[in-house]
Amino acid sequence: MDAGLAAVLGAAIGGLTAFGTSWFGFRTARLQLQHQESESARQRRFESLKERRGPRSQAYADFIAAGQELIDSMYGSKEDFLTQFETLQAHIRKRRSSIAIAGPDSVVQAAGEFADEVRKFRNELAHGAIRGHPPTPQGKVRASVGWLR
Repeated sequence: MDAGLAAVLGAAIGGLTAFGTSWFGFRTARLQLQHQESESARQRRFESLKERRGPRSQAYADFIAAGQELIDSMYGSKEDFLTQFETLQAHIRKRRSSIAIAGPDSVVQAAGEFADEVRKFRNELAHGAIRGHPPTPQGKVRASVGWLR
């Protein structure tokens, strides 16, 4: 084989090797970039969900606390309950609004139903439709506090 042909073949093989190596490097870099972009998008979604979860949880906790405060006030004296009821109902309405902004439809609907029941209770209380005291959790009427009779 003559030296010229050997040089041409060597250059061709070297060129093909260089082309293959650069193509492989380009392909690897492109795959790495795609992976980094998808990982970045996943991280942004995670951070977005995390940012929304905090206020949503706080809105739920505030609504539950306002409802429990209203329920607890029913087992006090008649005067305390009547003076606190309007304020407690206003707290529930405000907390329901927070849930309407932060929560999914199913939670918003449940909060609305509770707020509607509180409103109905207030209307019945105002019109004298409620007699007696609510039962205790064991199902017994509290004898010491029969203030709505």
